[in-house]
Amino acid sequence: MKKQIALVFGSVNSEHDISVASAASVYEYFPHDVYDCVLLYIAKDGTFNVGDYTLEDMYNNDLKNHRSLYLNFDYQNPGFVEQASGKAVSIDAAFLMLHGQMGEGGHVQGLLKCANIPFTGCDVLSSSLCMDKGFTHEVCEANGIPMAGYQLIYSLEDIDYSRIDYPMIVKPCREGSSFGVSIAHSKEELLKACEFAFGFDQRILIEDYIDGVEVGVSVLKTADEFIVSYADQVNVSGEIFDFQEKYHPHATETLPYALFPDEITEKIRMYSKQAFEILDCEQFARIDFFISKDHGVFFNEINTIPGFTVNSRYPSMIARMGTDYTTLITKLIEGAHS
Repeated sequence: MKKQIALVFGSVNSEHDISVASAASVYEYFPHDVYDCVLLYIAKDGTFNVGDYTLEDMYNNDLKNHRSLYLNFDYQNPGFVEQASGKAVSIDAAFLMLHGQMGEGGHVQGLLKCANIPFTGCDVLSSSLCMDKGFTHEVCEANGIPMAGYQLIYSLEDIDYSRIDYPMIVKPCREGSSFGVSIAHSKEELLKACEFAFGFDQRILIEDYIDGVEVGVSVLKTADEFIVSYADQVNVSGEIFDFQEKYHPHATETLPYALFPDEITEKIRMYSKQAFEILDCEQFARIDFFISKDHGVFFNEINTIPGFTVNSRYPSMIARMGTDYTTLITKLIEGAHS
């Protein structure tokens, strides 16, 4: 009998639609011959649902025909219960394809642990830690990983203007996909950017602007291997790699390999492995850096559930290391933990 794997996607937060797109790709390439896939959709109203969605429904983000679920907090019978019928939905493991605070911040991981359902990716603590850029910065900085100068603030009154050297980058601590991120070239723009970021979170970062390019490294850790990919390179068409640059028509290009000397790219891979370990990550993550024009390396952030379509940066980097998309999905399911 095949194991029942719940592909969990959606959520109430700003990255709901991006999560659906990632899950559609996972479902298309899912190892259906090995596992049964249960599509578990978290709607924007926060309800957990199971549905008989087609692949077309998922790619069109047309997820209407579903049945609401309760989580079954029974260690002997892990899974869910359909709200209307009382029918049990047994789950052997959950493949989490949730972006943003609900999925990457440890919320769902905590629920699944309470219900004894193994899941893919990082545990509760590392998920919560990595979702918070402020805490991530403090931990990585304390362990010698270089990064741009920053201020962590709770209100406009916390800004230390003596440390401001425009332009500056402003971002919420706990958002993904560059929601709430902007660049400021003056005090007026800085205050506006901070107010904008505070609309997403009560804690925000003000960072020195690094004049350079963004690169990323993908990590895959299983019981048998610890893969640290070669860095890719993102050449943005604007000043920053914001939401518009990531998800709407633009001239930004992603190169499969970073165009820097080997000693620079190897340094990035070393820092990536170090960050993955000190932040207590499990299974997979993408770690992003900036490289300045004089080849300085600066940690940016870590993504514990990065974009996961077949053409997204994380699966593409891992594929170049010899693990194709379906095999990647299989490895993550096999390493699911509680």
